[in-house]
Amino acid sequence: MTSATQSTPPIPRQPIGATFVVAISVLGFFLIIQFLAVAWFFLPKLQQQVVESATVASMPPATQLSETQSAGPAATDRAQPDPALKLRINTLVAESDGLYRVGDFDGALKGLDEADGLLPNDPGILLRKARALESLQQPADAAALYSQVLAIDALPSELRAQASKKLAQLGGVAAAAPKTGNALVADEAGTDVRDEIGLQPGSNLGIVSTNLRDGSTGMKSLRIAIKSRPNVNIDTREMKLHVFFYEKDESGDVQLTESKVVSQWISPPVNWADNEPEVLDVNYILPDSDLPGSAASNGSPGRTFAGYIVGVYYNGELQDTRAEPGPLAKKFPLPLYLKQDPQ
Repeated sequence: MTSATQSTPPIPRQPIGATFVVAISVLGFFLIIQFLAVAWFFLPKLQQQVVESATVASMPPATQLSETQSAGPAATDRAQPDPALKLRINTLVAESDGLYRVGDFDGALKGLDEADGLLPNDPGILLRKARALESLQQPADAAALYSQVLAIDALPSELRAQASKKLAQLGGVAAAAPKTGNALVADEAGTDVRDEIGLQPGSNLGIVSTNLRDGSTGMKSLRIAIKSRPNVNIDTREMKLHVFFYEKDESGDVQLTESKVVSQWISPPVNWADNEPEVLDVNYILPDSDLPGSAASNGSPGRTFAGYIVGVYYNGELQDTRAEPGPLAKKFPLPLYLKQDPQ
């Protein structure tokens, strides 16, 4: 007897209808059309970006920076400076400021020369180079740089006034410039150049003005205004202000006062939180006033007032000075750094 072998019948295939085929074809056609439309819209922009990037990359780095700075916000949109180059220039300038402050004028000038090569004709760099050359006793070269600064178009009025004054002090002919506030005050010939903020380059605090006036009978009052660099948080614990009054004795020698000196901030709280100057009044008893606390009452008769020196320190480093008369600062130079307090 023959038995029949049974097998599982295959799964029947569903017939593909014509409607489905047409739908898939139409969908694919529209996807291709959309892809081409997107490519048509974005391809020119992509090509433009590639061309602009290649153009910026082919420019000298200094040209990128100088054009961006001089042309304003629109140029910033077109060509951003190389961040690495910008960092290098800022580092060179900061290191130069530090070297200058500790008296290494050659080292400061070397770094500025490199920065000048990366960013030519920058007024901040040129002014720093000029002051370094002055300190190296090269007045002719310094005067040439001050003249170069004055020839820069759209130079801020503060920097123009400083360059003009320094050039005049070196015997050059400076273009007339309007006086700008009280950034330079009180017989301060030879005062160091300052940046557009009015501070010493690289410093966080600066002396805006000093104003010596008659106080009550037998006293002088020195008003000192101190400002901070904008957007810098000042730790008031790290700020030290030194005020020295000097007197001339009967033999003509200038000495530190023995009179009583009292100071008081008149703009508390003193924190520079609002980017406004903080003001200090320092009251000084004249040596020949015969008031209690004067030099005469302390056993040093015959003395007369000779001048003052003010120095502001931050984190133990000298930030700015004022002196009247100016030569007093050379006779009694302030230390660049304060001695650390013993632990």
